[in-house]
Amino acid sequence: EEMTEFFLYVKEVHNLIANGRSARTGRMCEVIFANDISGVRKPPDRRFSKALTESSQQYEKLYPSLAGPTMILNLPFVLQAFVGLIKPLFPKGVQERLLFARAPVLARQKVLTPLTSGGERDKFLRE
Repeated sequence: EEMTEFFLYVKEVHNLIANGRSARTGRMCEVIFANDISGVRKPPDRRFSKALTESSQQYEKLYPSLAGPTMILNLPFVLQAFVGLIKPLFPKGVQERLLFARAPVLARQKVLTPLTSGGERDKFLRE
């Protein structure tokens, strides 16, 4: 339960940032959640998955118009193929909000700090 509340808190912070950017730019910004699973060797703990799912469901209830897609990045090829087979079985709303993509710049990073400025940031944003 604490983990669910923490994830919801993090999503609230993201929402505040998106609101600020929307106000500054004059255009609506949405939050996109990206999960890079480069190097993951085993499935996540069930409690982690449950907390992530519950916080996402609560967030969508609180901010239905601001909840952008969730991106799953850098799935191993075999899992990517498997997901391609089962994704059509997901409800239409889930299919529209769940995106699978490659992000080679992320896969090469040992730490994410270089993505905050310079050429690596630009490459990442272009991907």
